[in-house]
Amino acid sequence: MQLVKPTDLILRKVCRTDFTVSLTTIQQMFDLLRKVLGLGLAAPQVGIDARLFITEWGEVFINPRIVRINGAIHVTESCLSLPGFTAGVDRWNHIRLADGRVYNSTRALVVQHEIDHLDGILITDFPQRRHSIMRSHR
Repeated sequence: MQLVKPTDLILRKVCRTDFTVSLTTIQQMFDLLRKVLGLGLAAPQVGIDARLFITEWGEVFINPRIVRINGAIHVTESCLSLPGFTAGVDRWNHIRLADGRVYNSTRALVVQHEIDHLDGILITDFPQRRHSIMRSHR
């Protein structure tokens, strides 16, 4: 398993909510995440059209949806899919998912970043939408 190229169209696709992914595939994603020293890895980053991602703290997210937000912040992020590139991104410091999980600080940022991948959004998109993201969630 490997990361897709930055130009791969799957990185711009809104991923499917109905999918099947094997436990072996998820384990391969964790192995790759450890190898590349990332904080999170979304299925489209390895060429899989699925609303699924994993995190370095060991959680698997399937069809995640943010239902509560609080604490707007501006951070600088990098991305495994865009080696050597960083961008300023507006995020929320506290989030709650539809399944009840709550995240703060770095974990909240990772979850938001990976959900963006599931929606075909990359950090290169943020300079153009920096101000609109805050207004759209109020």
